[in-house]
Amino acid sequence: MTQAKFVKVVETDGFYHSPEWYRPLAFGKNIYMNVAYLLPGVEMVMGSKREKEAELLERVVYVLKGQLDVRQGEETVSVGPHTAFIVPLEPGLPFYVKNAGESIASFITTMSPPPHPELKFDSPEQVKKLYLEAKRPVKSPTEMNELVGGI
Repeated sequence: MTQAKFVKVVETDGFYHSPEWYRPLAFGKNIYMNVAYLLPGVEMVMGSKREKEAELLERVVYVLKGQLDVRQGEETVSVGPHTAFIVPLEPGLPFYVKNAGESIASFITTMSPPPHPELKFDSPEQVKKLYLEAKRPVKSPTEMNELVGGI
């Protein structure tokens, strides 16, 4: 059996993946998990053409805090805490997720298989190294806790 790794969100670095911040939590051979944060009014896309055609990526999202408007095509659904939804693997329109609230929204995203297989990262340390080498924003656990209120 593989040794379990336990991660405390409040002890994890944050990474800016425009337009959201995220903290990686779990890396597995066939699955990946993070906590993402959207500032008020910010919108992101999930289920891009690349994810569906090249990476074959499926994800489940579980809302922790805030109010998200999830739009696909002409349909918009407002979701709040303790709500989960699936961004399916099947080709189709992407999902747009917008923070419709007045404070930071947070949600757990689980992906299978892990994203960006060409990068072959399997730890927060590897993600941090990639971000620093690319001169992309990284926040310490303390800075992330100040930004998102420790969630």
